[in-house]
Amino acid sequence: MNWILYIVGALVLLAIIATTTGWWRYVLTGYLIARVTPYEQSGTRAGDVLIIGDSTGYGTGARKSSESIAGRLGADYPAYAITNNSSNGRRIAAAKEVAAELTDTIQYDLIVLQIGANDLIAGRDPGLVAGELQQLIELVIPHTNKIMVITAGNIGATPMFTGAEATQLEDTSRLFDWHMSTLGQTYDDMAFVSLFDEPANDVFVQSPGVYTAIDGLHPTSAGYGVWYQKAKPYFDAVLD
Repeated sequence: MNWILYIVGALVLLAIIATTTGWWRYVLTGYLIARVTPYEQSGTRAGDVLIIGDSTGYGTGARKSSESIAGRLGADYPAYAITNNSSNGRRIAAAKEVAAELTDTIQYDLIVLQIGANDLIAGRDPGLVAGELQQLIELVIPHTNKIMVITAGNIGATPMFTGAEATQLEDTSRLFDWHMSTLGQTYDDMAFVSLFDEPANDVFVQSPGVYTAIDGLHPTSAGYGVWYQKAKPYFDAVLD
């Protein structure tokens, strides 16, 4: 029965490693990535929407692609073509490279910039992140009638972060939201969707098991649903 002891010992060792290193979060995130692809649709050419995003644009954490923000948008506006250029782990600098490659052959009715959370998680100053997002906005202006920016809510409130790091990221998220809301007032054709809620009013804080995925960071389908409802008035204003 030595093999049973070996298996039990291996499982205990894996549990210890997982607890001390947190590598298991990467495994869980990998699983979440694998079960979806960035939602796209051909539509009936009523118009064109482009999404340049990170993992939240990709839909990581949703049960299926149709339950991401892009998928919900497609369900509400099936006549619109949706092109989704989203990648897990992408930061604004990489999104700027995507924007720089856009040509004038296609003009979009709406470009959604679903980006910025990874820059904030990396500890960058929220004012600098907002400034780089403004550079990205300027890059896509020649290619679209309207721009929408969607980033993230209270990153520090996610189960992935605790202690001083969580407090810092909450402060960063709050300040970033202020910078972007202020920036949104300077553009006639750009809307910033504020996803930040104070903890007392944040459903992600009150029910993390419902709205945050198993990796403790990305939204679940229900979480994306909350975000989409906040973004929907802006989508409707542009696409109706």
